[in-house]
Amino acid sequence: MAINKTRVTLKTIADQCGYSVNTVSRALRNDQRLSTQTISKIQSTADQLGYIRNSHASSLRSGRSNIIAIITEELLNPHYSLLTSEIDRILHKIGYQIMIFCTYLSNELISQAISTAVSNSVDGILFFPSVDDTEPLKQICDHNIPVVLVDREISEVSADIVRCDDYEGGYLAGKELCRLGHKRFLYIAGPHSNDSQLQREAGFRRALQDNHIPLENLRIAPFKISELSSPAAVMEFLRPLDYTAIFAFNDQVAYLIQTSLLAENYRIPEDISLIGFDYIRQGFTYLPPLTSVACESIQNMAQTAVSFLLRRIEDPSLPPQREVLPVNIYDGWTIGENRT
Repeated sequence: MAINKTRVTLKTIADQCGYSVNTVSRALRNDQRLSTQTISKIQSTADQLGYIRNSHASSLRSGRSNIIAIITEELLNPHYSLLTSEIDRILHKIGYQIMIFCTYLSNELISQAISTAVSNSVDGILFFPSVDDTEPLKQICDHNIPVVLVDREISEVSADIVRCDDYEGGYLAGKELCRLGHKRFLYIAGPHSNDSQLQREAGFRRALQDNHIPLENLRIAPFKISELSSPAAVMEFLRPLDYTAIFAFNDQVAYLIQTSLLAENYRIPEDISLIGFDYIRQGFTYLPPLTSVACESIQNMAQTAVSFLLRRIEDPSLPPQREVLPVNIYDGWTIGENRT
């Protein structure tokens, strides 16, 4: 079968069915001033030719593209993929499409993502920022694109924000481990460019102080997921195991720790207690149990982010909106009792 390599345009349809380009355009928009017969014939011809609407040209006419850009670090972390998927599901229901940009913490890729979003006339941006992303946020605002910061924020920047209570989450994890009798701890820290990391660590430290645990009993070990590529590498990272409790910055690394410890015949929670963050098991129910801190549901954060963005699109003059979602501990089998 011959393949038509020429793009089907309004003129292609007009030439095929004998109407003007203007009439074709109106028929494809269901202009009721045209007869039903004319609309039906033109739309049928368009379908037969495989016509795909030029959304860019349509957005120039309407002022709306019905496209939302999502700018995030990456999607390998299940937390990001769950949240992005839920945002897409909500937006799709109301007629929006999404463009996803993964920046991998690269300033160049962030700038490219913003430029591409602007050139595609997106209606708004959902942005997962780092603490030093003030300039990219200014770049978005300079183009008058509605934006919502998701899952974290930038200090001293006035913008719409939805996030979970990371400080309280860190505090809850520390409080629970102290309640269970632990005295020595490992906190596996995330990247310091991530505001959530700073808040979780601060909350965890506060919980230890409130429970009269000397901070020298807390070892803090920053991680790079790319460096923990095997159980042997993970165990080397964890040594010396002079602690009885681990709080991990997120579930992605917590599951890696759990798998490696079990492979080395450590018992969880009998030998070491473990708490993660994000509760990704709510979206991947086949994962083994893991005690984790998170907001009530990923749907709450996605719905709030979308609602904030839609309000900002409709009324750019609104005062900044900020929602900090409460967090809970979701219990698994990875925390123990009565440590000394």
